[in-house]
Amino acid sequence: MSIDAYIEKIIPAVDKFGGFNQPVKFNIGGDIVHIIGKEVTTEDKDADCTITMAPAVFEQILAGDTDPMSAVMEGDIEVEGDSAIAISIQGLF
Repeated sequence: MSIDAYIEKIIPAVDKFGGFNQPVKFNIGGDIVHIIGKEVTTEDKDADCTITMAPAVFEQILAGDTDPMSAVMEGDIEVEGDSAIAISIQGLF
């Protein structure tokens, strides 16, 4: 999946979720997606939280085959920074 495909999947989720009050980075297989509020870009800026996962994990979450909190607990998603923001990824997907 290309970075544009990730963004295409993330934008509706962020809109539905209501956005993030603090900046968040999604590192999906080395592709960086930066979110602040409802703005989703490919810029790599400083963020309060970085959420890292393999593309396959992202696809499993989108397909409903796993949920983000289970993936975090199993070590399939690595979270650095503000854990309160990280917990909110459950609501995002």
